[in-house]
Amino acid sequence: MAFAAAFRRELAWLRGSPWDLGLMTIGPLATLVVLGWMFVASVALQLPVAYVDQDHSTVSRQLLRNLEASPRVEVAARPDSLAAAWPLIRSGEVWAIVYAPEHTEREILAGRRATVFVYENAAFYSLGTLASLGASEAIGGLTADLAPELAKTRNLPLVRLSAPHIQSTVLFNRQLSYEWFLEALLQPGVLHLMMSCVVVMAVGRELRDGTAREWLGDAPVSALLGKLGPYVLAFTAWNLLGVGWLCGVRGWGVHGDMGVLILGQFLLYASYAALAAMIVLLVRNIATALSAVAVYGGPAITFSNATLPTIDAPLFTQIWSHALPFTAYIELQMQQMFMGSPASASLPPLVALAAFTVVPFAIAVLLARRSLSPQPATAAA
Repeated sequence: MAFAAAFRRELAWLRGSPWDLGLMTIGPLATLVVLGWMFVASVALQLPVAYVDQDHSTVSRQLLRNLEASPRVEVAARPDSLAAAWPLIRSGEVWAIVYAPEHTEREILAGRRATVFVYENAAFYSLGTLASLGASEAIGGLTADLAPELAKTRNLPLVRLSAPHIQSTVLFNRQLSYEWFLEALLQPGVLHLMMSCVVVMAVGRELRDGTAREWLGDAPVSALLGKLGPYVLAFTAWNLLGVGWLCGVRGWGVHGDMGVLILGQFLLYASYAALAAMIVLLVRNIATALSAVAVYGGPAITFSNATLPTIDAPLFTQIWSHALPFTAYIELQMQQMFMGSPASASLPPLVALAAFTVVPFAIAVLLARRSLSPQPATAAA
């Protein structure tokens, strides 16, 4: 069978080529180890903030105590004015500024809504937002903490101090863990790019060495499947090992359908393998193809809608996002690993991943048939 012959042929090449074998064994293993070490137990706590107290009241002092008690933030500076706080946030010494203006307590006692300002450093989006969240939690508990004390010391009715209570609940990553979110995002983000480069080298080698006819034989479809098979299976297995580390050893768990997640991972690597094969067979030059897959796959994390939203982004950005298999996979991963969505919710990304696999593979087969023509076919390394 042509598929089995091509599959065994590729395995034989890998056994005899330590460099190629290392790219699909040592490389992925090192990636998983480094990412696991980098993000293990990484939860953003005690983020430094500055507190500017212009009210100097019972309320503002209680706010300071709330901030100091918060596990998310640490009051690293207490400048006398808002103007003195700006250099601290510009220099990166603090990630947010909490500002209690004059008459904060007076407004509360009068039954009006006082405003405490939080200025977050959105240039460092995640850190600034987390610092702001910690400050907001401290502010949110202010009225409840102060109501009994003020009612007693000022002889005020307790109901006068009541205010609408806003409760914010974090879903799917309550610990706000970098490990759970970023490591799960970076594992497939790095591995799919690594596999694309390996596939370019594997297919381009046949063109460069003039062995395409020997490889393809009379069944280019089966031969191409056999060529790509070891790489797709190997990198899918590496990604599953990463999921096992996060969801099993680290205890985060898979909250949705494990079968759908595995199928999504397989289609992710199958789609990028087909795209890489199509590109190198089209340009017929290894160096150019490597550059092309790097340009296409490198920014995948940025445009996947996982870190920064592409909703309401420029039309080109939205088109580019939807033109990446990685975007569809991340949607599926979020649903099945994080959110516990029903399997049916992941049908659209699965269909998209299947299309990203079938269409480039069909084009790659047509391009591979061209390699069987009498014209010489070469690929520069």
